[in-house]
Amino acid sequence: MDIFTQKKLLFRIVILLAVLNIFSLGIFFGKDIFHKPPQQERPDNNKSNDNRDVLSILERELKLTEKQSDEFKKIRSDFPDKERAVREVLNKERDSLNEEAFKKNPDEEVIKSLARKIADNEYKVELLRYEQAKEMKAVCTAEQQEKFEVLIKEIRDYLRENKQRKKK
Repeated sequence: MDIFTQKKLLFRIVILLAVLNIFSLGIFFGKDIFHKPPQQERPDNNKSNDNRDVLSILERELKLTEKQSDEFKKIRSDFPDKERAVREVLNKERDSLNEEAFKKNPDEEVIKSLARKIADNEYKVELLRYEQAKEMKAVCTAEQQEKFEVLIKEIRDYLRENKQRKKK
């Protein structure tokens, strides 16, 4: 075999090995990118599942009686309806604010008035949350109330972490 044929053969072998290397790396890294297992997502009713989970945790950890459990369910089921009503008004006010803000000649007094109404309704939502907490605490015994405080913080942190994981 002459030297030119040897060089051609070695050049082809080097090219073939480089292509095989790139192909192997593509398979190795592509497997991670294109074949990730689907993340386990909850059904569309995430909130209701979270509510049931939280309620079962509260029942178990606070050792709620049947009567207390029923009262908790009632309190927790009333809150979303009340909040939804305020949120609907809030969303309409936000829409009105956006419409006014993007007009050719927006009226600043109207914008300030709408902003105040939006803030007032956010305040109402927070008061609803406080009322719910107050009603739930009233159902508990003194011993349960102490556990309840710690438990609510733990549940809040857990749900916050889950929410952040889902966003990623």
